Amino acid sequence: MRSKARVFLCRAALGALLFVPSCASVPSQDSKPPAQAGIERPTWRVGDRWLYAWTTGATKGVKKSEVLGVRDVGGVQYNVLRVEKAHLYYTSELHWAASIVESRVVARATPPQPWFNWPLEVGKRWQYQGAYEERERKDQMRDSYRVVGVESVAVPAGTFRAFKIVREVDSAVVDQYWYAPNVRWYVKWVGRRGTDEFQELLQEYVPAAQAGAPTPSADRPAATGGSRPRP
Repeated sequence: MRSKARVFLCRAALGALLFVPSCASVPSQDSKPPAQAGIERPTWRVGDRWLYAWTTGATKGVKKSEVLGVRDVGGVQYNVLRVEKAHLYYTSELHWAASIVESRVVARATPPQPWFNWPLEVGKRWQYQGAYEERERKDQMRDSYRVVGVESVAVPAGTFRAFKIVREVDSAVVDQYWYAPNVRWYVKWVGRRGTDEFQELLQEYVPAAQAGAPTPSADRPAATGGSRPRP
């Protein structure tokens, strides 16, 4: 049970499990590749939602993530993402800091874990060294990350051009995840924890309603007509 719980928490660290037909608010982006100069950190809005279908072995499920807002903790502001019963805390750079369930910290990373390093650019690499803590254990972590390319990724929500990132800890822990600028989060995630393998696919993305004209995303210019939503 402990290993399965840890698999969940590590997966939750990245966010919405983070995956029916696609919601009409998310157009496929196969014809609009992200700008190769680099993709900047997205801005989440309260009410942004992602729905993912996940599989772990023969087990399947659906999971929803929703942005709750920004909260101040000890003078530091965190973006808070609700993933089922857990509240995930991210720094302003969207580095995962902690998971909280029923007002109790159930997992944390010190310093916060950099699943992303902005701007995203093909060939970029970074390292992380820190401590991962749960209620009854503490492990030292040494992770390596790299952006291996931009790919066209087909998921239930549509087809997206996305940055593929690989995280490696050792032969037993590997993650591959695809960040799509148009949905401001990942659209696919494949990982392994020992003998446990899992996959998550984006089913639906619903951006928060906002007043006034939408702001173009970093990977494409403003449209000249129509009312297609923007992240």
